[in-house]
Amino acid sequence: MLMLCVLGGMFLLVRAPEFFMPAQWDPSIGRSFDPLASRLLGAGLLALAAAGAGYLHAMYYSMPRRLPGPAAQRRHFALLLAALVLIGAALARAEVGPNPEYRAPLRTGS
Repeated sequence: MLMLCVLGGMFLLVRAPEFFMPAQWDPSIGRSFDPLASRLLGAGLLALAAAGAGYLHAMYYSMPRRLPGPAAQRRHFALLLAALVLIGAALARAEVGPNPEYRAPLRTGS
Protein backbone atom coordinates (compact mmCIF):
# COMPACT_ATOMS: atom_id res chain seq x y z
CA MET A 1 0.00 0.00 0.00
CA LEU A 2 2.89 2.30 0.75
CA MET A 3 4.40 1.83 -2.71
CA LEU A 4 0.97 2.33 -4.32
CA CYS A 5 0.63 5.67 -2.54
CA VAL A 6 4.18 6.70 -3.50
CA LEU A 7 3.97 5.67 -7.15
CA GLY A 8 0.39 6.87 -7.63
CA GLY A 9 1.13 10.16 -5.88
CA MET A 10 4.26 10.79 -7.96
CA PHE A 11 2.43 9.99 -11.18
CA LEU A 12 -0.48 12.30 -10.35
CA LEU A 13 1.81 15.06 -9.13
CA VAL A 14 4.19 14.98 -12.11
CA ARG A 15 1.86 14.12 -15.01
CA ALA A 16 -1.37 15.73 -13.70
CA PRO A 17 -3.71 13.81 -16.01
CA GLU A 18 -7.37 14.66 -16.41
CA PHE A 19 -9.40 11.61 -15.46
CA PHE A 20 -12.87 10.49 -14.45
CA MET A 21 -13.50 8.48 -11.28
CA PRO A 22 -16.89 6.74 -11.23
CA ALA A 23 -18.99 6.77 -8.07
CA GLN A 24 -18.77 3.70 -5.87
CA TRP A 25 -22.41 2.61 -6.05
CA ASP A 26 -23.56 4.19 -9.34
CA PRO A 27 -21.18 3.95 -12.32
CA SER A 28 -23.30 6.36 -14.38
CA ILE A 29 -22.07 9.34 -12.32
CA GLY A 30 -18.74 10.31 -10.79
CA ARG A 31 -16.09 13.01 -10.44
CA SER A 32 -14.07 14.57 -13.22
CA PHE A 33 -10.58 15.54 -12.03
CA ASP A 34 -8.79 18.42 -13.77
CA PRO A 35 -4.96 18.85 -13.61
CA LEU A 36 -5.04 20.87 -10.37
CA ALA A 37 -7.30 18.32 -8.65
CA SER A 38 -4.96 15.55 -9.85
CA ARG A 39 -1.98 17.35 -8.33
CA LEU A 40 -3.83 17.88 -5.05
CA LEU A 41 -4.72 14.19 -4.95
CA GLY A 42 -1.10 13.23 -5.72
CA ALA A 43 0.21 15.48 -2.96
CA GLY A 44 -2.29 13.97 -0.54
CA LEU A 45 -1.20 10.46 -1.45
CA LEU A 46 2.45 11.40 -0.94
CA ALA A 47 1.65 12.93 2.47
CA LEU A 48 -0.17 9.72 3.40
CA ALA A 49 2.84 7.67 2.25
CA ALA A 50 5.17 9.84 4.34
CA ALA A 51 2.99 9.28 7.42
CA GLY A 52 2.97 5.54 6.73
CA ALA A 53 6.74 5.43 6.26
CA GLY A 54 7.25 7.24 9.56
CA TYR A 55 4.98 4.75 11.30
CA LEU A 56 6.80 1.80 9.76
CA HIS A 57 10.14 3.24 10.80
CA ALA A 58 9.03 3.87 14.37
CA MET A 59 7.22 0.58 14.94
CA TYR A 60 9.12 -1.97 12.87
CA TYR A 61 12.60 -0.76 11.95
CA SER A 62 13.90 0.86 15.11
CA MET A 63 15.43 -0.71 18.16
CA PRO A 64 14.26 -0.64 20.87
CA ARG A 65 10.61 -0.55 19.82
CA ARG A 66 8.85 2.05 21.90
CA LEU A 67 6.26 4.72 21.37
CA PRO A 68 7.52 7.80 19.55
CA GLY A 69 8.01 11.02 21.48
CA PRO A 70 5.78 14.09 21.35
CA ALA A 71 7.62 15.66 18.41
CA ALA A 72 7.22 12.54 16.27
CA GLN A 73 3.56 12.27 17.23
CA ARG A 74 2.97 15.90 16.22
CA ARG A 75 4.76 15.31 12.91
CA HIS A 76 2.66 12.20 12.25
CA PHE A 77 -0.54 14.12 13.10
CA ALA A 78 0.47 17.01 10.83
CA LEU A 79 1.16 14.62 7.92
CA LEU A 80 -2.18 12.86 8.39
CA LEU A 81 -3.99 16.20 8.62
CA ALA A 82 -2.24 17.48 5.48
CA ALA A 83 -3.17 14.28 3.62
CA LEU A 84 -6.79 14.61 4.70
CA VAL A 85 -6.96 18.29 3.69
CA LEU A 86 -5.28 17.70 0.31
CA ILE A 87 -7.43 14.70 -0.62
CA GLY A 88 -10.54 16.54 0.56
CA ALA A 89 -9.60 19.58 -1.52
CA ALA A 90 -9.06 17.37 -4.57
CA LEU A 91 -12.47 15.75 -4.13
CA ALA A 92 -14.11 19.14 -3.56
CA ARG A 93 -12.49 20.59 -6.69
CA ALA A 94 -13.44 17.62 -8.90
CA GLU A 95 -16.73 18.24 -10.67
CA VAL A 96 -19.56 15.78 -10.18
CA GLY A 97 -21.20 14.78 -13.43
CA PRO A 98 -22.35 11.97 -15.69
CA ASN A 99 -19.90 9.32 -16.82
CA PRO A 100 -18.98 10.03 -20.47
CA GLU A 101 -18.28 6.34 -21.19
CA TYR A 102 -21.27 4.82 -19.40
CA ARG A 103 -23.79 2.82 -21.39
CA ALA A 104 -26.97 1.67 -19.73
CA PRO A 105 -27.34 -2.10 -19.57
CA LEU A 106 -29.52 -3.60 -22.26
CA ARG A 107 -32.87 -4.76 -21.05
CA THR A 108 -34.45 -7.67 -22.77
CA GLY A 109 -38.22 -7.92 -22.66
CA SER A 110 -39.80 -11.06 -21.28
